Amino acid sequence: MTVEAEGLGKRFGEVWGVREATLSVERGTVAVLAGPNGAGKTTTTRILTTYYRPDKGWARVCGFDVVKEYREVRRRIAYLPQGYNVANDLTPEELVTAALMMRGYSYFSARREARRWLEELGLWEIRNRRLWQLSGGEKRRAVVASVLAEPAEVYFLDEPTTGIDVEGRYEVLKAVRKAASGGATVFMTTHNLSEAQLAADRVIFINSGRTVLTGSPAELLEKFPWKYKAVIDSPSQELRGFPHLSLGDKVVVYSSSRAELYSILEELKVPVHAVREVDLEDVYLHAVR
Repeated sequence: MTVEAEGLGKRFGEVWGVREATLSVERGTVAVLAGPNGAGKTTTTRILTTYYRPDKGWARVCGFDVVKEYREVRRRIAYLPQGYNVANDLTPEELVTAALMMRGYSYFSARREARRWLEELGLWEIRNRRLWQLSGGEKRRAVVASVLAEPAEVYFLDEPTTGIDVEGRYEVLKAVRKAASGGATVFMTTHNLSEAQLAADRVIFINSGRTVLTGSPAELLEKFPWKYKAVIDSPSQELRGFPHLSLGDKVVVYSSSRAELYSILEELKVPVHAVREVDLEDVYLHAVR
């Protein structure tokens, strides 16, 4: 395994940032650590990248212990933290080129590689603008390009699509898949489960500092007991054993077939907001309740 951890925990005073994280990620895959804000995603990532020392459990990256052999780990990874600040007077091309030269590339080799990743992330046309002239989403994509351009065995990306619009998010996820297709492992965090469903080979759900469910998106959806859902207003009558999940003033009703679901809805006689197939959000919500 390229990334593995067992019983990982990190404490901040009386508060556990991570309580019991166990995971394994194979080489050449995109693994997504998914969960809500405060679930322990960033703390887990900082342990795996050697910036936090765990208080319990162990972790290895590329076969090296993140505590005892942290220098070996750092030589083999590239890391995008959540709040990554760069000099705003640089251009996207200068930013990526500089990152590569710090990794030992010659100037001309770095320029060639910078162009490849800037094109991949849809930034080549604005390569000569200063970062302060870019939107927040464009600047974030430039930073992602500077990290993915680095030669690494594992890329750790903490919430890489934060502040990026829908089109830009697809550019980032496409670039993530490209990095993995070259044999690298990508370990990224997100609270957006639609991103996990699109990009991940493996999804690791975390909640309250504990990993609760792991598998490929297809495996997780296949094991989920229902295939369809409808979002309705909370009915005045009891749901009488119908599979459902309450979310504020709405209720999600589940069924194994569309026909059965429409029959349930007709019996309930309530306004229907949407009928669609289940997704990873449903899997996660049921795993943590």
